[in-house]
Amino acid sequence: MNTLTKFSALTLVCFTLSGCGGGGGEGGSTGTSTSSSNTATAPANNTSTPASTQTTQSQSQTQNDGAATPAEPTEPAPSYEPDPTLLDSQAETSNDLHVKADFNFSTSKTVTLDLSGQDVLGDSLANKMVKIYAMHEVVESYEDEAMADKALLATARFNNAGQITMTLDIPVNYKTLLISVDGMLQSNHLLTELNMQATTVAHQFN
Repeated sequence: MNTLTKFSALTLVCFTLSGCGGGGGEGGSTGTSTSSSNTATAPANNTSTPASTQTTQSQSQTQNDGAATPAEPTEPAPSYEPDPTLLDSQAETSNDLHVKADFNFSTSKTVTLDLSGQDVLGDSLANKMVKIYAMHEVVESYEDEAMADKALLATARFNNAGQITMTLDIPVNYKTLLISVDGMLQSNHLLTELNMQATTVAHQFN
């Protein structure tokens, strides 16, 4: 009987110890889980903080840059108009001279001649001699007295196809060109006025 009582008491003690140990295990597990959770959360908070700080600094820097850059003032366009009081007086030095903005300093102009056609008989102008004259006045006919002052600028020949293309540098003080073809009447010669805008003289003789 004593043996049975001791065995029962020993069994009860074992069950009691077993129950306490299990509870302790769960308690330990819970504590570990909570600690792990806290450990995992902390880096996330630490990581997000620099990004937020960097964004704030960038915005602040942008605002500072915008405020630190003043708008550059627009300079007025320069005026080249002369002093009216100087226009009525004689220039004493070259600094007192006034030149208009559209003044052309060139002393010659380039003119291209593009000539072709046939003579009065309908024959080709191939290999015919051509003479180019220039006059200082505007001349409209052979009867004009200014024809007497014509100056020979160039001499050329039509090619085998009865055409000629050539370029001349003509002084700007000449106002009229006379182009005469050997063997043709004066009425078939070409008188053309020169101006600063004209760069090509094209004509077909017949």
